[in-house]
Amino acid sequence: MNILNLNIDTLIYILSFLNINNNNNFLQSITVRQYNELLILKYKCFKLSLNKKYCLKYYSDINFRNYLNKNYEMVYINLFNYNNCKNITDISAFDNVYRLNLSFCKNITDISSLGNVHTLSLSYCNNIIDVSALRNVHTLNLTGCWNITDVSALGNLYELNLTYCENITDVSELGNVNTLYLTGCNNITDVSALKNVHKLYLSYCDNITDVSALGNVHTLYLSYCNNLRDVSALGNVYILKLNGCKNITDVSALGNVHKLILSYCNNIRDVSALGNVHTLNLTKCKNIRDVSALVNVHTLYLSLCENIKDVSTLGNVHTLDLACCDKIEDVSALGNVHTLDLACCDNIEDVSALGNVHTLCLYGCELITDVSALKNVHTLDLRYCINITDVSALGNVHTLQLNGCRKIKNISALRYVHTLDLSFNENMIPFYLNRLSDRIYKRLIK
Repeated sequence: MNILNLNIDTLIYILSFLNINNNNNFLQSITVRQYNELLILKYKCFKLSLNKKYCLKYYSDINFRNYLNKNYEMVYINLFNYNNCKNITDISAFDNVYRLNLSFCKNITDISSLGNVHTLSLSYCNNIIDVSALRNVHTLNLTGCWNITDVSALGNLYELNLTYCENITDVSELGNVNTLYLTGCNNITDVSALKNVHKLYLSYCDNITDVSALGNVHTLYLSYCNNLRDVSALGNVYILKLNGCKNITDVSALGNVHKLILSYCNNIRDVSALGNVHTLNLTKCKNIRDVSALVNVHTLYLSLCENIKDVSTLGNVHTLDLACCDKIEDVSALGNVHTLDLACCDNIEDVSALGNVHTLCLYGCELITDVSALKNVHTLDLRYCINITDVSALGNVHTLQLNGCRKIKNISALRYVHTLDLSFNENMIPFYLNRLSDRIYKRLIK
């Protein structure tokens, strides 16, 4: 059967029952151009009207090829499936498609016909070498195309993803790209030409040492750039991600960054200059001791900072994560924090000052026994607070987690709690059985 000779009503009937992308037998029986044209037809008929009779009425007398020639519109074609596209080599039929995904089509080598595609994904098409024809593409994904070495023709693209294109060394022509992904491109050393890029992703680029030219980049990811030491030029970056950069010690110049991620930067000790950062992540910066200067931070992550003890100045922080900060004992100053995570803070005993916190996590705080002051908390996590016995004051809490609180026996006061979790508490078995028997009884008497 030649699908190009079918009239439009027969094709619409087929398309109404056929899922093209998931029918392997059908895909193997047609050419790439026929596949392209079928998708175009399906798209146009759907766009024209949800009523199939409308399509049949006006297009029943023209064949497939003429229909495409006269009524062609750009469409989205997705062949992201290795099993279906592994034998595709000729992609010239896709020259005017608007959005095209050919990821993992590993036998493709010639992409010279795709220069007019708007959004093109060729990720892990490992045999592609020459991308010079793609200079007019708007958004291009070449992730994992490690045989590509020359990207000099791609400098006018809006978004370019070259993640794990490990053989690229020269990015000097990419300074006008708006959003540029170079994650894992380990052979790149010179990024001075990228100063005008708006969003720049350079994580896991181990050979980058000089970022002095990148001070005007809006969003800059440098995670796990292990040889990076000097970040003094990055004070005007809006979003800066430096997590895992173990050789950074001085962050005094970064006080104006809006969102700053320094998690796992183990050699940072002084954060006194970061008090005006809006969102600050210092997770597992184990050498930080003094956080008194962080009074104006909006969202602050300090989990696993095992040497922090005094948090008395952090009462105005909106969202505060102190999980696993074992040395903290006094949290009386944190009553105005909106969202507070104190999970596994083993030395906290008194939580009476936290009654106005909106969302409070006390997971695994085994020394806590009295939670009567927490009656106005909206969302309360008391999982594995094993010494709590009395929860009678918590009837107005919206969401309450009591998993593993095995000493609690009476929960009659919690009838109005919206969401209540009592998992792993054998004392609650009678409660569940009573609830079940009540439901069965109510059904029987109906």
